[in-house]
Order: sequence, then structure tokens, then C-alpha cells
Amino acid sequence: MEDIPCPKRLFPIRINFVSFYAAYLRWLRHLIERLGRQNTLSIWRNTFADYDDHLLKNILSSGWQKLESDETNQLEKKAEKLIEEFFPSSDDALSRNEVSNIIENTPPITEIKKLFSTHTIEKEITAYHALHLRFDGIACLAESLIDRYGKQGEFIVYDLMLEGRLASSQGETGRVEDFIEYFTSESDTPNLFTAGLEVEVINKSKREAVMYVRECEWARYFQERHPRVGYLMACSSDEAAYKAFNPRLRLQRTETIMEGGEKCDFRIYAVDEEPQEK
Repeated sequence: MEDIPCPKRLFPIRINFVSFYAAYLRWLRHLIERLGRQNTLSIWRNTFADYDDHLLKNILSSGWQKLESDETNQLEKKAEKLIEEFFPSSDDALSRNEVSNIIENTPPITEIKKLFSTHTIEKEITAYHALHLRFDGIACLAESLIDRYGKQGEFIVYDLMLEGRLASSQGETGRVEDFIEYFTSESDTPNLFTAGLEVEVINKSKREAVMYVRECEWARYFQERHPRVGYLMACSSDEAAYKAFNPRLRLQRTETIMEGGEKCDFRIYAVDEEPQEK
């Protein structure tokens, strides 16, 4: 895909309305625990009260193929199961019915369920459009939190982005060498990263990798649509996520495209284990 600029690259994406439940349930649960019921409902309601996004409508308007499978008949049950996972107790600040109503009225879930309520759908899509599906509603919530709570709101957003990132890795850990090999390898299968990034490997060894990101659709997307929260949502948790994989991993980065730089200069390396106290 190197000959095709990132904005024009396509990759296949498969989604249904439940695909976005976990992210929003995580945010709803976290905000209730941190801010309380009243403040959380106020933030959520005000964020999406006048939501009317033409790009989302355009993305969903055509080209999607409905997939017929046993899975598509179980979407409502999967949604219920996810709600139970995030809100397991009857003593929660919100009932499960309230949670369901809130999530179902959150974009892009509302729009996807309206159009494809009982189907998983598939389409070749740009990274920019995929990022809009994944991040637009979350970014709107992040902006609302910062507007209301300032620096505290930024900390809440950071904690949630890191929490979600660690959850997606499912606690996977491993050797430094494995991480560096994975980080620098080229995937043969088109995906969000091959479509959204133009990467140059400068140097690579078992303990260190230096890579330059020359093009980044994450940066283009957030700079155009949510510039205040781009670095916070897409870049700030990188090192913490690497350390979760292996505590010896470190990230050195002096510039990012997201912050206006010409490139993102990743240097990922391993430090020696700290000496044991005698």
C-alpha cells in the first residue's frame, strides 16, 4: 500500500451496533464512579443533545454488505451481556434499563442500530472514516469533560483512554524482543494501521527500534475534527501501554505529527532491570 497515500487507502471493516458498546459502557461506568450520577447524566445529555453529524450519515449511507450468520441473531443478547459486565450490581447508580437507553441513544450506535439492527455489516473503508466511527462520540465527551472540569477533565480522559487501551490488549505481556518484532513488522493483511500510517523503520535490534511515522490519519482526523483532544486521546498513553506489556520498555519521542511536527520519531528501547535491594 506504500504507493497509495494514506487518505486513499482502504481496508475491510466489520461492525455491528454492539461493536461500540464496550467503549461507551466503560466511559459511563467510570464517569459515574468518578463524578456521580447527576453530573455524568448531565455531561452525557448535553454532549449529544444536538448531535447531527453529516459525515457519519455519509459513512453509513451506502456500500455496506449485510452478513448472514448465527452471530447476527444474537446481537441483542450480546448487548445485554456487556451491560451486565459493566453494571453487574442491582445497587448501581443506574438500572440496566437506564444504561441501555443511554447507550442506544449515543452515536454511532443509534445510527447503526437504526439502519442495521440485526446484522453485522462489512465494507472497505478509509482509516479516516474508521476513526470517525470509533472516536467521534468519545471525543465529543472528552471535550465536554474538559470544558466543565478543566485539568481534572483531562486526567479523566487520559485515565479512560489508557483503561480502554489496556482492556483491548487483554492483559497480554511478553518479551521485549517480541514487542519490537511486532512493532516493526509489516502486516500482509490490510488493517487500520496499514491504511492509516506511513512508517519508515530506521533502526532495529532485539532491544531497540527507531521508526519514523511520515503520514498519520489519526493526526489528520483529530486536527480537522477534534484538535483539542487529539494528542490526549491518540498519543498520550503510548508509553504506559508499552510498559504494561513489559515493564522494561521505554518510549522516547521528541515530536509528533499530531502536535504539528513533520514526523513522529518513535524510539522504543529496553532498560536493564533495576537492581534488587540487598
